[in-house]
Amino acid sequence: MKTTQYTLYAICIIFLTSILLIPSMYSQSSGYWRIFFRDKGNEVLAPGSNLWYKTLEIHTQRSLDRRKKNNPKGPLITQADAPVQLTYVKEIAKYVDSVLLTLRWNNYVVVKTDSSRLTAIRNLSFVKAIQRTGLKLFPALLHQPRSTAFVVKKELTENVLIRRDNCGVFRYGPSLNQAALLQIPLVHQMGIIGQSALLSFLDSGFRWKTHEATKNADVLAEFDAIQKDSITANQMGDVPSQDYHGSICYSTVCGFQQDSLIGIAPFSSFLLAKTEDIPTEQHLEEDNYAAAVEWSEALGADVVSSSLGYSVFNQPFEENYAFADFNGNTTITSRIVNNAVRRGMICVTAAGNDGPRDSTIITPSDADSVIAVAAIAPDGIAPANFTSRGPRADGMIKPDIAAQGVSVICINPGDTTSITNANGTSLATPLIAGAMGLFVSAFPEKTGHEIRQAVYSTAVNAQSKNTSLGYGLAQIHNAMLYSGILLSPMITYPVGQYQRIVFLAQSAYPIVSLNIHIRKKGDAEYRMISAFKYDTLHAWAIDMWRDTMQLGQYECYVTANDAKRSRIYPPRLPNRDSTFVFSVNDTIIPCGIPEQLLPKHEYPMSTDETITQAGLHIQKSGEYRFKLYSIKGSYIHEGMLDLASGVYTETMLKQLIGNNSLVALLLYDGQQLIHSTILSPNQY
Repeated sequence: MKTTQYTLYAICIIFLTSILLIPSMYSQSSGYWRIFFRDKGNEVLAPGSNLWYKTLEIHTQRSLDRRKKNNPKGPLITQADAPVQLTYVKEIAKYVDSVLLTLRWNNYVVVKTDSSRLTAIRNLSFVKAIQRTGLKLFPALLHQPRSTAFVVKKELTENVLIRRDNCGVFRYGPSLNQAALLQIPLVHQMGIIGQSALLSFLDSGFRWKTHEATKNADVLAEFDAIQKDSITANQMGDVPSQDYHGSICYSTVCGFQQDSLIGIAPFSSFLLAKTEDIPTEQHLEEDNYAAAVEWSEALGADVVSSSLGYSVFNQPFEENYAFADFNGNTTITSRIVNNAVRRGMICVTAAGNDGPRDSTIITPSDADSVIAVAAIAPDGIAPANFTSRGPRADGMIKPDIAAQGVSVICINPGDTTSITNANGTSLATPLIAGAMGLFVSAFPEKTGHEIRQAVYSTAVNAQSKNTSLGYGLAQIHNAMLYSGILLSPMITYPVGQYQRIVFLAQSAYPIVSLNIHIRKKGDAEYRMISAFKYDTLHAWAIDMWRDTMQLGQYECYVTANDAKRSRIYPPRLPNRDSTFVFSVNDTIIPCGIPEQLLPKHEYPMSTDETITQAGLHIQKSGEYRFKLYSIKGSYIHEGMLDLASGVYTETMLKQLIGNNSLVALLLYDGQQLIHSTILSPNQY
């Protein structure tokens, strides 16, 4: 299926068969074999056991936290997650040329060996079955214990090479259309650019370190399943085109080159896995795929994107798939994807490029739990002629969602600065995967299922899913508003004598309040300040008088309420930051937010006392000087107030407001500013 560089790559898969293959039928030919084990040794997986700790060691805390969030009532780890028994692997290594892959979830290894050695291997007591990788598996042993991929024993730490704030508004250049069709600029303008999301890409290779648009991407780890190292770019033994396809697909998400290419989630973190061997079409690539999914899941990936698909093979002993196999849970890739989704991952894959005929979907786009992506024309309406159509073999409608797949802007991997364009569901897929990364960034408390359902429910064709485009063009901004109150990261900057703190807030329903809770880092108590709604970019703001602020860092979080919902942000999640941190005189404006639209007038915007129907209380009674400003920062008037009871009466407040819809009130005791608030007739 690699007829062009944009066409989906095919692999075929097989799982466990209870039939042991007869070695002699292969005439002692050297090849690749799957060796399935009966168990994972004599150890019992129970909390506190040796096997329990070995299994936990394979997984990062991020992976465990994602699992717990998505399945809070289920077991954190299972027998399937446990490592393959090492003594079995060592014993097998004595009989084979090499052990290529070790897979936990289905408890097998892939080896290279001469078939003459298989009889001895078959007689080992712990071996359950042997199968050539070129054959399809029967579905009989779908629920067997499963096995080990590539173990990482240390936590990944962020290696951010580009600033995630103060870099200004995004200038998309020719990449605007593919982002705008998905409403991505509306999300970027909220400062949501992929922070804290971890995306994994499975493809043919990634030449990302040499191009200006991709070289600063936050790549945490790489895995080459073909040459068994951590180099995903071309190296000795690779054909020249090996890393081309993966590079162009990945660049649509991670790319950041102003006026040329702005990726969908450029400030996410990434895992890169090279699983596809360009010169061949063989089932071994499916085992590579499965190993890479396990590797990604164990490292805590939120989203996996694969612009790959498997149907027809071109190597000796390779058995093609029949369309009947594409029923959602038969092939190795569909099963591995379903297993990953059960562990909380969001899996996105290409529908295929075999349209316009019906029932041209391939695997793993047939998987029950995968998001199968169709290609739509740049007009956002017409299906691309080539995009594969459903339904899948059992009649279920596929694909699931659509994005631009014609003339998609991407890097030219052969150059350091130039861009190009490409066609295919391969290019539509990462656009959706990047959008899922933005969703995880904006709503880290949501489960993968909740995110998928929000995207499906708000897509252009949500009410009438069809076999060409599924639910149709995704509308990501609408999906986020459907999910809850959408909040930006914290924005802060000095304005006059104040330190301004701003949050952008949007919702499907009117937002009725936004409170900012703030304290000096290390203090026990937070102070709650009601924010003022500014009229630009959904901004809510307060001002902290800098003369009263001490040196050091401050922490804050937000509570927001709309007409139907409430939200705490950052959400309270295990092992995640639950506050934003800043210091006096900091300027922190997340990338993507148009700085010129933020409130810059020199008037206070904090209501730091409690407004009640009786009035607004201050600390003591007496005569005070006041100044009044319009909401645009224009001076209105000033005068004296005699607060004998220490209370603004409702009548007094209404007189101060007059015909103004909103005013800023500053109250002075002599020359000392003692109080500031925003007054609105709606409060009285």
